Amino acid sequence: MANTPDMTSCSSAELSNGLSAPFYSLRYHFGMLLGVSDFETDQSYHRGKMWLHNAWLHREGVVWGLDVQLDTGHGEIRVKPGLALDQLGRELHLEQDACLSAAAWFEAHREDAGFDFTEDDASITFNAHVVIRFKTCLTRQVPALSEPCEGGATGTAYSRVFETVEIFLRPGNAPERPQPYHRLRLLFGLDEPRVGEDGLVVESDQAVLDAPGNLDSFRRFAALDEIDLTPPDAEEYPVALANLNAITLSKTGSGLTLAGGAADVSVRPAHVATAAVQELLCGKLESRGGPVADPASVLLDETAQTLSFQASAGLAAASVHAAAFSLTFFDETTGWQTAAINSAGYDDATRTVSISFAGPLGGSLVRFIAKGSGPEPLLGANLIALNNGNDFVHMQERS
Repeated sequence: MANTPDMTSCSSAELSNGLSAPFYSLRYHFGMLLGVSDFETDQSYHRGKMWLHNAWLHREGVVWGLDVQLDTGHGEIRVKPGLALDQLGRELHLEQDACLSAAAWFEAHREDAGFDFTEDDASITFNAHVVIRFKTCLTRQVPALSEPCEGGATGTAYSRVFETVEIFLRPGNAPERPQPYHRLRLLFGLDEPRVGEDGLVVESDQAVLDAPGNLDSFRRFAALDEIDLTPPDAEEYPVALANLNAITLSKTGSGLTLAGGAADVSVRPAHVATAAVQELLCGKLESRGGPVADPASVLLDETAQTLSFQASAGLAAASVHAAAFSLTFFDETTGWQTAAINSAGYDDATRTVSISFAGPLGGSLVRFIAKGSGPEPLLGANLIALNNGNDFVHMQERS
């Protein structure tokens, strides 16, 4: 399973002078005699800068495409075209479909050590995973001098390097991929704390658990996580594309036939474009399913001394009480003053919250807070706090 269009002399390692050197560049001067090594150094520098950027600021992951499918009609496992980055920042580009016969692969690997499968009279079932890795191929032979002398013998040499990929089906599920930035992931609740042999949380993780969830903690633990990072050091740098679960080969008169299975692409690292990330960060944080206050629905009636707003989902009526709200107004002379909340009510049919307050408001600016944080927040009917644990703050000028 590989993308190798009419080429030979392929290598999975970088060619000629080894890995690209992003910190070693050519210094040109007038009259300089340029040789092969000079051009290699020049290209290696620019290529290395790009790979360095990809590896450390983006890390490995699929950029687009590379879908993995089980084509039972043809008995093949198919990988669609796409683009990915590996741990070294190299671009993995597949130009056309790559296919593999599931039956032929099984017959070739059924005796491999550690390969577990289930077999009965009718079928064979096993799990596997698909990985993709960087590959280069030499191509386009041209005449070349084989001796550095006048009238020397000539031969041919490859004049191009084609960057492509090779794809493998490997037994079992893809190994769990270690995630960098453990302290930050723990701070944001994405990782579990590590426990030592004594059964206690390790000291560095306990420091994160004890820290406040604020910007200072983010900066501190980001710096410590970055100190712990080291360049990757492995024999190969494959990127997992999918787990193939319960691959089933039916036994027929003509041999083995691919009958089914399921591709799980959630195991792959995936890159989300910067433009999409910007919009996701600006969107409403409704992922936890809690009620959200609608800013456009706020209605202040100073004559009736009431204020109301609507929630996006039903609330727990018992959580709607005066302590869950704050109403203040700002006067240029006396500063901020508080209007006492007399009562609070909730209409479940319209999801409308109403409060009544004491005394007339003054000044030029009114600030209203419905609490989604603190000891007594407004709760949704599903017992998730308003605005997913964040206060709803509304400010408006008095007319």
